[in-house]
Amino acid sequence: MAIRGELRDMPLTTLISVNCNEQNRARLRLWHDDQEAEVYFDEGQIVHMVLGDQVGEEVIYTLLTWEDGQFELEMDVPSPARTVSTPWSNLVLEGMRLIDEGQVNEGLDSLFDQETQTQEEDAMAARKKRSELLRDALDNLLANSTDIVGAAIVGIDGLVISANVPVAGVDEALVGAAAAAIAGLSKRSVQQLKRGDFSQTLIRGDDGYIIVSMVDERNVFVGLTPANVNLGMVFVETREVVEELASIMASR
Repeated sequence: MAIRGELRDMPLTTLISVNCNEQNRARLRLWHDDQEAEVYFDEGQIVHMVLGDQVGEEVIYTLLTWEDGQFELEMDVPSPARTVSTPWSNLVLEGMRLIDEGQVNEGLDSLFDQETQTQEEDAMAARKKRSELLRDALDNLLANSTDIVGAAIVGIDGLVISANVPVAGVDEALVGAAAAAIAGLSKRSVQQLKRGDFSQTLIRGDDGYIIVSMVDERNVFVGLTPANVNLGMVFVETREVVEELASIMASR
């Protein structure tokens, strides 16, 4: 039985993250205006994509611009080909970076004149890209903090937007999945117990703490600390970096 829905309710990044993290073998069909695309999943990865005459990895760069449209997900549908080899998270992050930098246009027939395009490229080159600003904020946090030893900004769908996690045996993708799960459970718990909107949670383990804090409605900050830390300072540093990350994410 196929699952159908609207991209406004369930964005493509969420559909990709869920199917890859759950190791689904599936076909995702997408419709936007008069365009139709297919994305195939297998063994935790995107293995094939088609959009009209376009086939392969570059299809994702167009699909990520589709903010509305319909989708249909069918399970246990084998892929007719394998045209994608890049890990799904890398594909999505690269696509989001290109969109953020203005290098992907949804309307392929809508071209800027050369003068306007040159002006935009010059202005873009003169300022740091959002991805660089996010990375710098996390790098500065770890460089100046004696308590936080790993940090990331993660989408609520588990997609790692930027990370600095120099902790042995800890994979960035796992950090993203765990942070999204913690945020989702915490949000539901706060709502069920009528404590208002979820803003932050702290989890203690034998070897340290995990702190998860909302950056905006679609992204969270996650920080990792050792066991013996000054929690007051951790909360202060977390609040400061969350404010910085929120400002960066708001500037488009």
